[in-house]
Amino acid sequence: MFETEQANTEIHELCHQMIARIEKFGSLEGFADSDILEMLKMMKELLEPLPCLLELVAPVIVFGDIHGQLSDLLEPLLSFRFVKQVGRPPDFQYLLLGDYVDRGDKSLETVVWLFCMKILYPKKVHLLRGNHEVRRVNALYGFKEELVRKRNDHMWKVFNDVFAELPICASINRKILCMHGGISTEIKSWLTLSEMSKSRFHKDCENGIVVQMLWADPNRTEDKCRFNRPRGISNLFGQTAIEELCTALDIDLVIRAHELKDNGYAFEFDNQLLTVFSAPYYSGCNSNSGSVVTISRSLKLRIVTLKPIRGHDSMVLERQTAEEFEGNFQPFNDDPLKTVTCQYNMPKDREMDQHIDSHSMFAHETKHCKKLNEGPLKPLVCVKTAEENTALATIRKTMKGYGMAISLK
Repeated sequence: MFETEQANTEIHELCHQMIARIEKFGSLEGFADSDILEMLKMMKELLEPLPCLLELVAPVIVFGDIHGQLSDLLEPLLSFRFVKQVGRPPDFQYLLLGDYVDRGDKSLETVVWLFCMKILYPKKVHLLRGNHEVRRVNALYGFKEELVRKRNDHMWKVFNDVFAELPICASINRKILCMHGGISTEIKSWLTLSEMSKSRFHKDCENGIVVQMLWADPNRTEDKCRFNRPRGISNLFGQTAIEELCTALDIDLVIRAHELKDNGYAFEFDNQLLTVFSAPYYSGCNSNSGSVVTISRSLKLRIVTLKPIRGHDSMVLERQTAEEFEGNFQPFNDDPLKTVTCQYNMPKDREMDQHIDSHSMFAHETKHCKKLNEGPLKPLVCVKTAEENTALATIRKTMKGYGMAISLK
């Protein structure tokens, strides 16, 4: 027993060191493969006893897709852009809805940081499985290539063995159901979810309720459940399916990730479905924002949105004409706040950071709360220094007509 406690202490110290190295340098250089494998062994032992359905109690902070964008996961914490609003473990409880790897260039560092936080604070950090935590998916979209380049093929296999032990869904106070993808019409009660088995083998990830919770999407064209043709797997679910699930489980809201949203989040189906996406400037070619959802003890939702620092892809901006820019330009003195039927939840004595999208920060009741007068946001524009012979030179001239001193940096 003493040896076990000593080993755990050593692993905890190793996790602290890895977190410090990742947060300071954004890499795991200096750590041997054996160090990471030892951490993964501890992580797998921690996850194996967990059921497919996690039972959580608010308050909790919910994250959507991260996709290896380490700077967007950690920079908000380290530069105090998000931490003023949501904090970090162990002071706050995190629930992450999957898709930690692929697409981004720091998948290894991102998932190691999350695993280390889970080992250090197992009751404060909760990780669900996403469709990119499936072997055949992350073999194609970047994670395997990154692991082989930075470490070796064996470590990629070990990571996927750990991914197979991740829970599939979580409930918050038995009033909010969370998963990565979507719902299944086969869910009849809480017992259905609690009796699910983890998909430890490839064939299990493409059948039954698990494949729906990893891959399903809302059907926005018709209120029917049908095959998910765009993804080639799983199903699309309609509003009726959401209503029937909420009635069967006696819940108010379903929170999912899995889809990019321009504002970082989207309410659908009479506010019974919330999609949250936490990777701003996704893949380096989208001008989307990223959001997280904070849920209070009384189950009030507050959505905190992080704007992309770079805004539009600079290549797209270079091709914009002066007329297009004028059509999209939103003066800085416009009030971004929209009328909502519930209380605006930003303390008056707290200064809002320039990268926090204030229009989305409202207290949202989980029932009978609707937003009014919220039109589509104009594209976020961030202009970088450019040569005078580009379209930006023309844009600078057009800015003078607004009578404002604006510095394009």
